[in-house]
Amino acid sequence: MKRSYFIFFLATLLISCEKPISDFQSKNFIKFFGSGFESKGNDVIELADGGYVFTGYDKTNASDQQIFAGKVDKNGNLIWSNTYGKNNAKAEGKIVKAISDGFLIAGTSIPTNSSITRSFIMKVNTYGDSLWYKEIDDSTYSIVVNDILVTSNNIYVAGQSYKSNASKSDYYRAKLNTSGELLYGKSSFLASNSSYKRIFQQQDNNLLLVGTFGESNLISIVPIDQNTMNETSPTNTVTPGETAADATLNGDKLYLLINKNQTSLKLSKLNSGYIEEWQTETINSITGKSVVYNVDGTLMIGGESVDDLGNSLINFIKINADGSVYNGQTYRTFLGTIGRLIQTSDNGLIMVGTTNETYGKNVQLIKTDKDYFMLKK
Repeated sequence: MKRSYFIFFLATLLISCEKPISDFQSKNFIKFFGSGFESKGNDVIELADGGYVFTGYDKTNASDQQIFAGKVDKNGNLIWSNTYGKNNAKAEGKIVKAISDGFLIAGTSIPTNSSITRSFIMKVNTYGDSLWYKEIDDSTYSIVVNDILVTSNNIYVAGQSYKSNASKSDYYRAKLNTSGELLYGKSSFLASNSSYKRIFQQQDNNLLLVGTFGESNLISIVPIDQNTMNETSPTNTVTPGETAADATLNGDKLYLLINKNQTSLKLSKLNSGYIEEWQTETINSITGKSVVYNVDGTLMIGGESVDDLGNSLINFIKINADGSVYNGQTYRTFLGTIGRLIQTSDNGLIMVGTTNETYGKNVQLIKTDKDYFMLKK
């Protein structure tokens, strides 16, 4: 019944819109994907042809969890979808990146007979056919990839590693060639609840890793020489109880989405010296998940809250260029969780996430135009 409501709602929007339906539909849609047993959406990218590729996982039964990826056209219609992975392993795609002749998908895989998490990089062609699959693993340590950066010569990995207790994690970073062969991999061996969340290429072509450091939970900003993979001048914030939920780098400005004790969020803008220029007011009762920088200088935060019945709700919060919270429009909430939020070439947004169990836990794509039509109440 709930899914029927969404379909009816979207049909009503299409009929009532004065714009041509095809133009409107390419800018505003809600779509669901998956087997229907249980699926999850983690990441999405836009393609040059206006379509999108997403990744996550799909289950056909309680124990069979496979890497899931799909391509849709600009209207959200499915072109192809595939599942990948080894037998007797619980796997999911966490990140997808476009390359000249296909896509790279990175994620994690846990064999059913082991407690050790392995990370992987796989390449698929433009039709979704698997070309190669390479694991980043250790016989005694779990390695978890959280983000990758793809350059013309290398693939860089940011994440965490741990031996037996995920709360005692270490920073992990790696460098691979474009065939997925490991050239460099390093754990910090701090056993201090440290992890890298995002990785960027700076204007000087070196790397910038953003994450969380230590048991006190401090935000860490770590520049890395891309050739040696050594740290240059790491910076940790001084406020405890803060974790890096997401970040985006625009030129030399770094925007940090910060969760405070997992009960509230704020957004912080840093200059090239990682000095704070502004921070938003604290937004309570919402956990930050994803942030995107818009071409007009504003930002959109995707977060999650919980309703009175215990259901997870997707929230959208617009931030003005000066760091104030935009109050000109109240945005609606959606049942479900967020994987990634990105800006699209038409200056709109697309979000990949997951419906809650009311909808059978499917991958959910929500696309809206530059006026955020689909988000307005």
